[in-house]
Amino acid sequence: MVRSFARPQPVRFAHLAASSLLLLQTAIATTLVSEFALTTPGTSLTQSAAAQSRSNIQDAEAAVVHIRANGRNGSGTGSGVIIDPSGLIVTNAHVVAGAREVIVTVQGREVRAEVVAMGDADCLDLALLQLPNQRNLPTLRLADASSITKAQNIWALGFPVGSTPRSPSIVEGTVNNIHIPQGVVVFNAPVNPGNSGGPVIDSQLRIVGITKSGARDAQNVNFAVSVGQVRLFVEAHRQGLRFPVGQYVIPAVASSSQSISQPISLARGNVQGNLQPGDSRFCADYSPTDIYTFEAEAGQAVMLRMSSRQAGSRLVLVGPDGRAIALDQSNGANRDALVVQKLTQSGQYTVLAMAAGENQSGQYDLQISQPILVERGMLDASTAPCFDDGSLCRAYNFQGRAGQTVALIVNSAFNPYLIVRDPNGDRVVEGKAERQGSVRFELPADGWYRLIVGGVEPGDRGEFFISILDTQDLPGANRVSQR
Repeated sequence: MVRSFARPQPVRFAHLAASSLLLLQTAIATTLVSEFALTTPGTSLTQSAAAQSRSNIQDAEAAVVHIRANGRNGSGTGSGVIIDPSGLIVTNAHVVAGAREVIVTVQGREVRAEVVAMGDADCLDLALLQLPNQRNLPTLRLADASSITKAQNIWALGFPVGSTPRSPSIVEGTVNNIHIPQGVVVFNAPVNPGNSGGPVIDSQLRIVGITKSGARDAQNVNFAVSVGQVRLFVEAHRQGLRFPVGQYVIPAVASSSQSISQPISLARGNVQGNLQPGDSRFCADYSPTDIYTFEAEAGQAVMLRMSSRQAGSRLVLVGPDGRAIALDQSNGANRDALVVQKLTQSGQYTVLAMAAGENQSGQYDLQISQPILVERGMLDASTAPCFDDGSLCRAYNFQGRAGQTVALIVNSAFNPYLIVRDPNGDRVVEGKAERQGSVRFELPADGWYRLIVGGVEPGDRGEFFISILDTQDLPGANRVSQR
């Protein structure tokens, strides 16, 4: 509790210099597309082919499964394909989005499946399901991404709405086009609602893509997620990288032996990276992106700073629950993207370090450190008055050392009155601050300090964001991004 005390006559104190606090409000919109509404029964899609080819392709049927997704607003159906004998299934994200229960029909049996990896229909429309206690199930292999060519023959397998879940339909077509950055294969085999999530295979029964949608105004122009993206999505799951891949980032690596993400330590460190056209891509605008992860406990704080002399810098911090919790960007070279955040969950956090545009590239530095203090607070009806004139305040403790130079950065809905007391209770800093500003000062002793954030007037109310940083970690322009 902060005790009431008389506010002394303010000493001469330089007002905190205003800084350009940048609160990036870029929306990473993820509109989930559901097939639950697609209930018009389809017709049989089996096309005639040469007898030998048809017999060969039918060998793939056993690995194709029917999926029923039960959600709050009803049920929908789709297709999937088994890629591992233990029951790992690839399908579309939009087939199982929002489902409370997923039932897979495999070899005539209904089995409840767990969603173990989830992309997004507006990014990478893939999901992975795992069947429990399975082994020796029939599978289809993933083709090499380089094996897909225009005009090659392909077959799409799946369960159109209204068909029996016992045997998939098979339709024949050709590859019209391949869009590598977006990971999309365009083909002309006719498919209907319900085919989504089913495999598109070549003459060697290898998966070249996963059917996801058709063009609304063009007959027999359909799209599949390329097998190259399927491979990376599966590998990301096996590497333990969950939320960013498929929801924020379309992954890419130079070779199959590389990790999709790089671990970094929450302790102070520096990483040098190089964004190139062949890197992973940010879903919103296809900017080249590198992926980093770190482990943290709830209550810890982190500061991330990205700078480049060759490209604009952009940072996104994704929490263990898959939500973007902080982001910042600089549109030009030689300017920093800076994120300071107090972490509210324990687990794996993901950092997306990216260029500020699709055609930008270049080397960059990424610094990570732990701030001395990061707090978001509020002066409201629940706040006790602590000045003699009735003004409200809140207090926070932080630890420092003698001779340490720190920067106190504030972003507030009101003009705050700030006081910093040293371990002996003596005032180190005091005065009225700008709503968005910063001040640097030196700590006189080792020990615990006390920061008091109050209003200048009794009626001051609103939210504030305070951080105290070691100036060794701070760029020249004091900007903090907090979403």
